[in-house]
Amino acid sequence: MADAPILHRWVNLSRKISYKTKLFLLDGLLRPRRPYNMLRFGTYYGGWWIPRVDPSEGVAICVGAGLDVSFDLELHRLGYRVYTVDPTPASIEFVHTSVPELTLIPVGIWDSEGEIAFEQDERWNASWICIDSAPRGGSITGRIQTFPVTTVKALSESIGATQIALLKLDIEGAEHRVLRSIINDGLQPAVICVEFDDQRLRKVIDSTKLLGAYGYELIQLENFNFTFVRRVGPPSTG
Repeated sequence: MADAPILHRWVNLSRKISYKTKLFLLDGLLRPRRPYNMLRFGTYYGGWWIPRVDPSEGVAICVGAGLDVSFDLELHRLGYRVYTVDPTPASIEFVHTSVPELTLIPVGIWDSEGEIAFEQDERWNASWICIDSAPRGGSITGRIQTFPVTTVKALSESIGATQIALLKLDIEGAEHRVLRSIINDGLQPAVICVEFDDQRLRKVIDSTKLLGAYGYELIQLENFNFTFVRRVGPPSTG
């Protein structure tokens, strides 16, 4: 048992090295443009880089609240019509009690409509992951609960949004399927901010290339928070 703390430190160090190595490789392979005039809003943990502030481009849909909606609040302050989207109990309570000025939609985002099972993170109770999107092996050990889900297209139609200025996705591993759903549905948010929680290199690269072929340019990569901006002109169908 005396070696347990040493083993724990080595495991943590190995994870950090793997994380940093992936970021180094992705930065070199994907080469985000990083224009000099980008802006960052929100806390260190919950903030994002965006290329501009223009509420006339449409609504801001921020999917995945957790317990940090600093980015949503900044967009609200800047004049965007902001919709904060999260179906999980802690997030719903947090938004309702702490930031009632935000419009909360208590659903999850997926590539279809209905209800699906989520597993609660044993280490951080406010976090839930869709079981179908979990990039893991082994058995399920956390609490299971079913939440309602919808697509970005159906959500935007339900709020009467004809244009999406900014779409933020922090959806705990479901991002690859949801990005494909957005493309299949022909949606074209002006800016897409996505956190890749499923950090398998091939999947991250494939999703980035898919967005590139659809007409988006990667302009920032901060940790696994990626910011894409839509190029001028129609998206590619290739």
